[in-house]
Amino acid sequence: MKIKICGLTKIEDAILAVSLGATHIGLNFFPPSPRYVGKQKALSITNVLSELKDPPIIVGIFVNESEHTIRQAMKDVGLQLAQLHGDESPELINRLGPDAFKAYRLGKTTLPDILPDLCLLDAYVKGKYGGAGHIADWKQAASIARDTQIFLAGGLTPENIMPAIRQVQPWGVDVASGVEIEPGVKDPQLMHTFISNALSVNKDSN
Repeated sequence: MKIKICGLTKIEDAILAVSLGATHIGLNFFPPSPRYVGKQKALSITNVLSELKDPPIIVGIFVNESEHTIRQAMKDVGLQLAQLHGDESPELINRLGPDAFKAYRLGKTTLPDILPDLCLLDAYVKGKYGGAGHIADWKQAASIARDTQIFLAGGLTPENIMPAIRQVQPWGVDVASGVEIEPGVKDPQLMHTFISNALSVNKDSN
């Protein structure tokens, strides 16, 4: 089970997330977001994470940025993947290839006939590019997860992560607000419980 802790803004939170079992760390490059990190802060986090014995995959979250901006940020900061969370065109997704994956907001976004090998499924909330803590449509997500690798996002918490995984059977899960004290500041106990619960379901299914 892949576990992505998203919207990190503090080095200590990122280190703790990895020590608890997070496989992916998400850094937000969308300026209007309360979880936004600029290049310098992001670099201070990626520099530390890259030195860990088992470094995570670091994902940059972008909304409606150009290919040049995304690739430059990935190079400058040391990102392994770009998560496209806006209204990006299929052409941009194709050009970025394996360096990026698309987030789709269930209930609003028109899904392509053929989904890419990896995508993220979030909830649609009017006026928001993220799910804003709203739960995605697990029934639709489960149908999609049968044919492609997905990160399940949208309103996940330590309390609902186990039933979410059992119903959807995702490749990975993604959480931001569900483990926070405030936007961008993670709660150590909530992160611990979320990751522990997610991993326990994965063990049960093996």
